[in-house]
Amino acid sequence: MTDKLNIYSQGKMRVVNFPSIGAYDIATGMGVSPGTYSKSSWAYTCMGMRATALQQMPWRLVNGSGKVIESHPVIDLLSEFGLETNWADAIGATEKDMLLMGAGYWLHDGNRLARLNPNTMKVKRGTGGILGFVQTINSKEQTFERDEVVYFREFHPTDDLGPGVAPADVAKQAILVEYEAQRYIKEFFENDALPGLAVHTEQAMSEAEMNKVKRWWLSKFQGRGKRHQPAFMDKGLKVETLTSDLEKMALKEVRDQARRDICTAFRVPMVIVGDLDAANFATAHEARLTFIVETMIPRSMYYASVINSELVQMIDPNVVFEFATDELDILQEDADAKAARLTSLLWAKVVSPEFVRQEMGYPETAAPDETAPTPPPPDRGAWERKALKALKAGKNADVEFVTDQFPLSMQAAIKAQLSLAQSGSDVRAAFKAAYP
Repeated sequence: MTDKLNIYSQGKMRVVNFPSIGAYDIATGMGVSPGTYSKSSWAYTCMGMRATALQQMPWRLVNGSGKVIESHPVIDLLSEFGLETNWADAIGATEKDMLLMGAGYWLHDGNRLARLNPNTMKVKRGTGGILGFVQTINSKEQTFERDEVVYFREFHPTDDLGPGVAPADVAKQAILVEYEAQRYIKEFFENDALPGLAVHTEQAMSEAEMNKVKRWWLSKFQGRGKRHQPAFMDKGLKVETLTSDLEKMALKEVRDQARRDICTAFRVPMVIVGDLDAANFATAHEARLTFIVETMIPRSMYYASVINSELVQMIDPNVVFEFATDELDILQEDADAKAARLTSLLWAKVVSPEFVRQEMGYPETAAPDETAPTPPPPDRGAWERKALKALKAGKNADVEFVTDQFPLSMQAAIKAQLSLAQSGSDVRAAFKAAYP
């Protein structure tokens, strides 16, 4: 495959070969081969994970005051999407279009939406910007007005109108390196894992004798069930390995670097793609959290901005589409940990209740009634004594203790401190920090 487009014939079909995505029929825009999308399992998985993350991300429609709208024509339009697909399939496929081609297109056709194949689309330009779009199918062109198409695109440093730089194109060389390494290994084992050999001797041998030795060698050692058999040779025959040993080719290092480059291009942590050997649960969790926060939430914000400006605002300028990232389970778990940390700081009188409310996103109206009587402090004696007893016995101070006197967030803060306690003073400090 070269870096130039190759146009060739396949039967009666005219085909254009794109270096980074494979071959497509010029007339129909339909794929002839899957190209990069199937060359690398790591690139395939990265694209799939990004698409799935968007598919699973909840969304909502809100009014000007931020109130969630339960029923609206925009909700029906996006939910149903089109006759051939639905919202989840469409947003997932659009993300893959963006990653492979640098652009995605939705046709707003009356009361339905339809995803357009980016291989069939061209941007119609003018001095004032984008005039519209042209789709070519079966050698026939269909022109769409600018406001008929919701147009998503990656950034391009020298082109503000056309498709942007696709991550798959950035990862192209790494994908080809991984592909060639995989193909080498496949061909190596298809050759029975037998390196190329040269049999030589200082004695004169006729061609008939050499052919006899060759037939004998192949009959003895060629084939999967004959590997690693001992060889005994006469007439001073010696065997020399001509090709490199697979273990000495550093293929693992080459493949690992290619996979790192692929994950970097698609902005997906290696540990959640398939690099599980060096991973533990905590590392994988942090990697998933980083993937959502650093990659997918910014991505969802871009999609939301385009959907709002090119679709929602044309239907009803009084509503706004948004992804409900605050409802994601993985972020909710992180919020619980944050609440426990802030509660611990609050009871230690390091921060104020106002600061905690602000950090957790609660309004001022959530403040407690200052005139209400202050509840008595919880009795920490039994829990503290049990923790001290466990520590003295050589066990972890984070003992199981059931109580309804402490708020759950305060219990979490105490348990976190107890799990690290090394002495009796550490145990007492844990309770004092949580509730002095």
